[in-house]
Amino acid sequence: MIFEFAADGLRLVEQHPVHVAGELARDRRPGDHVEVRTRDGRSLGCVPVSTGIGTSVEVFPEDPYIGAAAPSVVTVVVPAPPDADHVAVVRNSTGGAEVLGTFRLGQP
Repeated sequence: MIFEFAADGLRLVEQHPVHVAGELARDRRPGDHVEVRTRDGRSLGCVPVSTGIGTSVEVFPEDPYIGAAAPSVVTVVVPAPPDADHVAVVRNSTGGAEVLGTFRLGQP
């Protein structure tokens, strides 16, 4: 899944099926993660977003016309068990959890 985080929010840019081994974690540490959920909203587990959503902007090659307001793009490989319906991008902090966006699996 490829997400774009800009000043106006988070959006799913693309998603592609890939065949790689991966596991969903059960613990929710502080930071950003993508949580896989069933149709009724039950959590199946999550995948941490190692770079954090919206924490930095990386441009290759360096482009003087792109400033700090450029969106961040984050790619996350998310296992999708058969009962997975959608994902929620969640930011966990000591103050609680904030859902940054929810996106259906299989639809951009």
